[in-house]
Parts: sequence; structure tokens; C-alpha cells
Amino acid sequence: MILLEIVYKSLIESVSSLLKSKYSKGNRLHLRSVLGALKQAAPLFSSEPSSMEQHQISFRNIEPEDQIPLILEEFISDFEHTLAANSSAKNYSLFSITALKIIKIFDDGNKRGLVAMHVINRLEKMFLKYPFRHSRQATRDPLGTVFAIIEMILESEKNLGIAYKFDKTILDQFSQFMQQYYLKFDDSIGKILDDMVSMPKSRLTVIFGQDYRTILEKIFQHGISSLPRGVKIKRAKELLEKIIEQKEDSEALKLYNVLKLAYTDKDIQSDIASFARSLNKTEKRFANTILDEISQAR
Repeated sequence: MILLEIVYKSLIESVSSLLKSKYSKGNRLHLRSVLGALKQAAPLFSSEPSSMEQHQISFRNIEPEDQIPLILEEFISDFEHTLAANSSAKNYSLFSITALKIIKIFDDGNKRGLVAMHVINRLEKMFLKYPFRHSRQATRDPLGTVFAIIEMILESEKNLGIAYKFDKTILDQFSQFMQQYYLKFDDSIGKILDDMVSMPKSRLTVIFGQDYRTILEKIFQHGISSLPRGVKIKRAKELLEKIIEQKEDSEALKLYNVLKLAYTDKDIQSDIASFARSLNKTEKRFANTILDEISQAR
């Protein structure tokens, strides 16, 4: 790790030197923001002090518009080299949020979208080789990575005008984490969003709108579809029973939004439809409508 810290410090010193040179003209405001983001990522590379010489990266003959992409690429490569020693969810979270901060420094447009897609692609390759590790009780660190990736997807879609197609690698990486929410919380999507709102986001300003929820639901849905069949059936039945018992339609709707994501799994549809047909109608019109809808599957 000592060598990696030297590489990281070299990157910091190189950006600092660039800021003081004539080559940063017209780009200094953005470069200061990049430097601030990189400094927050120091824990990824921390080790014992070393007296080894640092070799700075030269930005001579680099066009201003190519400086930040080059800096980001160096940062990504430096982080990737740390994963053999530590592929923890905590490190992935800090890296992905730092990369997101740098992405958001770019002006809106094609370049910002391409850079966001590039970081996602690099993360996919890292996940394949170095899946992140986290305990079953941990939420903040995996959640930080999910949050950053969703934001990158939104940046890509907005700036390139192309819908993102999930690579199974990313979906598989978050399956266990999504399953934890599904099995523990009835309004699991709402709980994930609440936790994201309250988690530290390194001063990033984000809007958790419907487009954000749509992407989160795709990740969540893949996770619950990966559960054993018996577990999927048992949990879906529990949710349906709780929907019927709810006195408030607004609360029933929250549970129904989760059940719908589980119910699209054809592996369990007929079982849940049979179960719905076995339940008595209620005094609530909304609950009866849900029962009728679920019962119709064959």
C-alpha cells in the first residue's frame, strides 16, 4: 500500500502544480473542485509515511478540456490497484462518490454523459474481478455505492439521451444487499430511499425523483428475483396479507408497490394468485381491487 499512497500523492501534487501553472488557464475553478474531491479520497490510499520519491504527472501539451478526464482516469487506475488488498464496500463507496463528484464538475452535455458511462463500465470490470465485501448488518457503505451508480446512470441518460441497459454484473453485485431490505422492511423501497436521503453524500445535491426510483426498482427487483423460490412465495404472501390488513389506503399502496416488483416474477405468480383467491374480500375497495388483480394470473 505504500507504493499506492505514493502514486496517489503524486496525483495530488500533479494537480496542485497544474493549478499553479499557466496550463490551468481557463480551467482553474473546475480543477480546484477536482482537487478537493481527490483529497477527500485520501483514506483509500493511506499507509505509513514514506520517503520514496514522487513522480509528478506532466500536463504539458494537454488541452484544458482533456485535463480533468486524464486526472479522473489516473484516479480510477490508482483505486483499482488497491482492490487486491481491500475490496470493501466502504472503499467502493468512497471511490464511487468521489468519482461522481468529479463527473458533476463537467458541464452538462455529451462529455459529461460519456465520462459517467466510462466510470460505470470501469466499475463493472472491478466488480467482476473484486466483488465488494460487506457484513449483513452494514447498510451505509453498500448504499453509498448504489447511490453513486444510480446518479451516474442518470447523468449518462440525461446527457447522452440513451436509456441505460444494466449489465448483470452490477445487478448481481447488489442482490444480497437488496434482499436484506426486502426481507426486513415491508416498505423496503421507501426505506432504501429514506436511508439514501439521510446518508452523508459528500455535499452532493441530488433530487430523489421518479426517475431515480425507477432505476432503484430495477436493481431491487433483480435482487428479490434471486431469492430461493420458497422464500419468494412466503414473503409475497406476507405482503399481500399485510395489504389486506391495512386500514389506510396510503400505507397499503406502499406495500403494494413492493409486492408488484416481486409479483412480476413468473416463478411465483400462479402460487400467489391461488393464495389471493383464497382470501376473503375486505371492506376496503382498494384492498379488494388488489386482490382481484393478483387473483387473475394463471
